[in-house]
Amino acid sequence: NVMTKDEALKLKQESEVTTVAKIIRSGQVLKVTGDLLLIGDVNPGGTVIAAGNIFVLGALRGIAHAGVDGNQDAIIAASSMKPAQLRISQIINRAPDHTLKEGNEMECAYINTDGEMIIERLQQLTHLRPNLTRFEGGI
Repeated sequence: NVMTKDEALKLKQESEVTTVAKIIRSGQVLKVTGDLLLIGDVNPGGTVIAAGNIFVLGALRGIAHAGVDGNQDAIIAASSMKPAQLRISQIINRAPDHTLKEGNEMECAYINTDGEMIIERLQQLTHLRPNLTRFEGGI
């Protein structure tokens, strides 16, 4: 099978991780075509949007929309998950009601097989989405 340069470029953009180091303030919108790795916070009123997954190394207190093109396998992960709103594909969820009592555990949001958005500890992600990693190494 042969693909054109434009198709190859589009595939590359959709599968690459865009790394951004900044704070998304109220009123700002950050949108990427593939996965997003944000090193910083998303403040209330700020929005991050990605066609793929969203990883926030910081506090997520604004809006995050992963899988904007209909990808229900997308996930949203954050060091501190206190969002105003989470969206994965067409599924919308408000901020979780719980508060973590012990330490500051990273959390992730995903769509389960019933079509519901679930928020879990980040450690569960390897069992939930085993194909998430592209790393093929090992000993």
